[in-house]
Amino acid sequence: MFAKLKECKSIKEIYEVLGREPFEKVAAVLLVLWSALPLPSIITHVMWAGKNVEGYVYRFHMLSKYQTTVMFMGLLTIQFVLVYGLGLILWDKGHARQRIVDFFKKEPWNIFFIVLLIWSGICTLCSKDIHTSFFGTEYRYDGLLTYFYYAAVYMCAHIIKDERRRKKIFGSYEIVSVIMGICLLLQDYGVIDGVFRSQRATVFNQFNHMGYYLNMSVLVMTGLYLMEENIKLKILYAAGMTFQLFCLLVNNTFGGYLGTVAGVIGVCIIYAVNTHKIKRIIAPMVILVVLSLMSTAGLVPSSGGQNIGKDILKLFHDVHSIATEADDMDEAGTGRMILWKACFKMIPESPVVGYGPEQLNDKYSGAMLPWTDRPANEYIQHMVFLGIPGLLLYLASLITMLVCQLKRIRKLTPTTIAAAGCVIAYAVCAFTGNTMFYTTPYMFMFLGLAAKNVHNYNSERLKG
Repeated sequence: MFAKLKECKSIKEIYEVLGREPFEKVAAVLLVLWSALPLPSIITHVMWAGKNVEGYVYRFHMLSKYQTTVMFMGLLTIQFVLVYGLGLILWDKGHARQRIVDFFKKEPWNIFFIVLLIWSGICTLCSKDIHTSFFGTEYRYDGLLTYFYYAAVYMCAHIIKDERRRKKIFGSYEIVSVIMGICLLLQDYGVIDGVFRSQRATVFNQFNHMGYYLNMSVLVMTGLYLMEENIKLKILYAAGMTFQLFCLLVNNTFGGYLGTVAGVIGVCIIYAVNTHKIKRIIAPMVILVVLSLMSTAGLVPSSGGQNIGKDILKLFHDVHSIATEADDMDEAGTGRMILWKACFKMIPESPVVGYGPEQLNDKYSGAMLPWTDRPANEYIQHMVFLGIPGLLLYLASLITMLVCQLKRIRKLTPTTIAAAGCVIAYAVCAFTGNTMFYTTPYMFMFLGLAAKNVHNYNSERLKG
């Protein structure tokens, strides 16, 4: 290959020699690096352990380090996607138009994603503070620029067709998430006091963010277990699922737990319909039920003082309070209801273009809620930031993908099913969560893996 590359006289010829394979390899490497992003932050936390620094200075330093790493990876991923797109046009010019048509015709949700990205740009330009809407706040770092990172991660995952590479991405995510889980337990049980400053959060800034991360981690382990044929590895993945679910229960993010329940049930049903291997889904379901019962019985200790049983009772109480419009209704969802009500009052003021990304600080302060900048519900967040059209575009993309993939459920590959489980888990968790620059990229990574099914996989498997 190197000899042929030396003979190339144009960029087009270089692309033609390289072909698609190197691009798919690079895309897989990039996603492995994305999966590994928490590791540098762990090292930074260890280096700062024991230093007597003011809390805000410490937090700002850690966040800026993480943000810089994400920015570097985001720009690198965007550049790669642009190079890949240029290569498609150059080396396969005759079929480029058909590829573009297929990208939208066979995967219609991509139309909504593209329009949503464009609409986000329009809403940014219409915002009161364009600079903040573009770059995000120093805490969230979730402006328009970060949206482009998410889109690039999605496209990177979309490129990868090889089942082995897709499985390696799952594996890399899990290795890092297990390390994160170990750090969580050591932190929560007081073994490593002073290393991580936020309780039950490890490298993240708030324990709920860790819950979103673990939420997807459990589903990755579930997917690896379902698709594995080697008995030793199956035992390993079952143990990994148990460990990650245990960590999630210790973390005690109830929204993350509900998302995990929905994801595990969803992926097991899809897998059973796809393969007719009913017995294989028993283990994940048993693990989910047993650990949930253990938490309800108080056998899964957490410094948060809660357990699943208490969380469920609180949920029923909140629903009753809302239904009866009780005096404590605003306290429902750990204070989320008052945030949601405030947002719904804001929407009529700018229903079309919203207020722009990251533009709730002043609005919430005006509503006497200066302690927050998000509604703790991603769907309401999209509606306030990007207007009603933004929310509808986002929902249309997810629902269209779900419907289209379910129509060809018997043709879905194991990795596609596993990735779909991660998306389901995150989507449910999003009802009580916020987007963050260090967790949301993984949702789009799994979304890309769930969107792109490997064609003819089943027939090739049968031939083998």
